[in-house]
Amino acid sequence: MKVAVYGAGNQELYVNKLRLPETYGGAPPYGGSRMAIEFAKAGHEVYLAEPNRNMLTDEMWKVVEDAGVKVVSDDIEAAKNAEIAILFTPFGKKTFQIAKNILPYLPQNAVIANTCTVSPIVLYSMLEVDLRTKRKDVGITSMHPAAVPGTPQHGHYVISGKATDGTCYATEEQVNKCVELAESAGKKAYVVPADVSSTVADMGSLVTAVALAGVLDYYTVGKKIINAPEKMIEKQIIMTLQTMASLVETSGVKGLLKALNPELLIRSASSMHLLKDQKDLDAALEILSNLNDDLKKEMENAEIKPTTLVAAQSLVKELETLMGGAAAKGAIKRSMRKLFE
Repeated sequence: MKVAVYGAGNQELYVNKLRLPETYGGAPPYGGSRMAIEFAKAGHEVYLAEPNRNMLTDEMWKVVEDAGVKVVSDDIEAAKNAEIAILFTPFGKKTFQIAKNILPYLPQNAVIANTCTVSPIVLYSMLEVDLRTKRKDVGITSMHPAAVPGTPQHGHYVISGKATDGTCYATEEQVNKCVELAESAGKKAYVVPADVSSTVADMGSLVTAVALAGVLDYYTVGKKIINAPEKMIEKQIIMTLQTMASLVETSGVKGLLKALNPELLIRSASSMHLLKDQKDLDAALEILSNLNDDLKKEMENAEIKPTTLVAAQSLVKELETLMGGAAAKGAIKRSMRKLFE
């Protein structure tokens, strides 16, 4: 299989700031360059596109090239040889620009796979005009390493399949090709809905795991102790998550903290300690009780900006009713791009 990896990975971050060799293990180079090495050792023809030679030391580049990886500085040259083009590139606009640049040069039926730098759905929306006119054959998916490649924790890839609304951003054959590539490198491949992949694979999976534990705790307390109707429990969960998400969107984390008032929240949430074993709540109360002074000062100075509390899916249905399906879809896509650009 012909594979192109874009971005060698920031070794200054991995080695000198995060100190991965000491804290997590493995050996440099980490990141995109390690992905390229592992794919080459699995027998694939691999290009690594990296315009900045300083991202790796000469010793690290030797490790890459000794594995059989062809290193190029030209994105287009790598694209011409990519059945799968993997973007291990900076967050946001830079990744969109690289994807737009390489799209015309990819082989027939190639697939672009993002990593943790952008949602595959957002990437698709950025390329949609060309994907629907000039390159209908090219698919969009993801190959999240879901850990830093090169560390022992990197044992799987998260690959995007059909979205929860049934939309396919890549063909089954293209998705299966990514699964085959991951498994050939000795990694477990998880295929998840395209609109869920970022939540369980990106760095934000930390937020997902902690929030999900809270949701399940409240669900258990609500059902077993309070005997509340399931619909009521679910609506309170929606209201809570939507309020927090909306405040982060308008006011940032510090504005969220100020609006929620940690002292008040501790008092209220303590009253929900109704089971003997609620370790997630215990941990949350301890964290909120011991906020550092710098964060408290930033919270005091934060601005709480106007926020509209609305259940997103209900809003979508309302827009479809008022504007019609096509117009509503366009409005939703524009909103999504503004959120992630």
